[in-house]
Amino acid sequence: MEALIAEVMDRIDESREDLAELALRLGNTYGPLGNEEPTARAVHEWYLENGMESHLVPMIEGRAGTVGRVRGSGGGKSLIFNAHLDTEASGPDYDLLMEAPDPNLVGARREGDRIYGHTVQNDRGCMAVQMIAGRALATTGAPLLGDLLLKSAAGETGSAPVDEYQGLRYESKGFGTNWLLEHGYAADYAVIAETTDFSASWVQCGAAYFKITLRGRNMYTPRLERPADPADHPNAIVRAGALIAALEEWAIKYERSRTIETPCGTMRPKSQVGAIRGGIPWRPNRSSTYAALYMDVRTRPGDEIAEITASLEKAIADTGLEAELRLIMFKPGYAASQSGIEPLLGAIADSHRYVRGRDMPERAESAVVSMWRDTNVYNRVGIPALTFGPSRGKAAVQGTGYMQLDNMLEGSKIYALAALSICAGITPNP
Repeated sequence: MEALIAEVMDRIDESREDLAELALRLGNTYGPLGNEEPTARAVHEWYLENGMESHLVPMIEGRAGTVGRVRGSGGGKSLIFNAHLDTEASGPDYDLLMEAPDPNLVGARREGDRIYGHTVQNDRGCMAVQMIAGRALATTGAPLLGDLLLKSAAGETGSAPVDEYQGLRYESKGFGTNWLLEHGYAADYAVIAETTDFSASWVQCGAAYFKITLRGRNMYTPRLERPADPADHPNAIVRAGALIAALEEWAIKYERSRTIETPCGTMRPKSQVGAIRGGIPWRPNRSSTYAALYMDVRTRPGDEIAEITASLEKAIADTGLEAELRLIMFKPGYAASQSGIEPLLGAIADSHRYVRGRDMPERAESAVVSMWRDTNVYNRVGIPALTFGPSRGKAAVQGTGYMQLDNMLEGSKIYALAALSICAGITPNP
């Protein structure tokens, strides 16, 4: 079997330029959150161009996923590699809210061995890595017993229907992965392909979104009165400003009280006010009668949302401000059982050691463990899943980060070897 492993590794090495080209091709396909079908079709077409089995799976108009398949002969364990198609929100209104231009329009580009572009970093670079791994196994005729499914899913990044933004176009946090799972694309194990600096995490945070509404009175600027207590101020925006300070204080205490150590690393459930609405932009001469805050609160596996909601309600009440708190989304976090994840974790660890010549990190970065990821979809239904992938260049400004081509090739080799281990029982000797 060493000859087979060597051939698979050689195929991936020979795919270096193909990997770069594929990452650029996917990264430059315009398909943001809520409109992922163009990218799903680009993935589907690539599989067909390379003689592989592929299923384009429509969801609603504009949203679809793709599943490539490397079939096994039967009788073995099956494995999913899962990456997501979407990269945040997009559109003309979104441009005003970003430090850099629309991340879906910045464009992927190559400079030497670096592939730049936010769409590549999240998550089409890892998608390309898993696709190249799948092709290497398919073209070498690797004797898989169980199937390898290569999923490109819509709707992983964070959004939820609220206000006028309604319907399935705004569903996310596992929406596309859950759709594929419920429509027959299941397996014994799953690897979520994301950038993790080659560490593994099988415990992930949940996410809750809240809307907080405040009311005020309409007052003309020359007649405005400013009471000492913000709770009595006629402008709902001023009331919201006072409440934001209290919510920040709550968030700091919340994070401290809920930080835990997991087998994968430190989990720090964070929260923030991520959006605010109020007033009439073209008529600021009137105090706003309405303001709304939108808050993201991360949760630990097993956390009770009723307890968290009650804690937020108390923090609001303690300010003396009248406000309505409404939960608009809750997607819990999950952890794979230690015994359930061991075969997959062992396959990843052995493959990492073979490819990179050293043990993979024992613990993941805190942010990796503290995110919501599609890992939760699988662990929720009892399919042991972990998040694992290559590194990404850190960047202070969105859109200026990159993925290193050699690093991506290593990731592809590790994915391919892990699939051989799970689906064929072929394990490399480090």
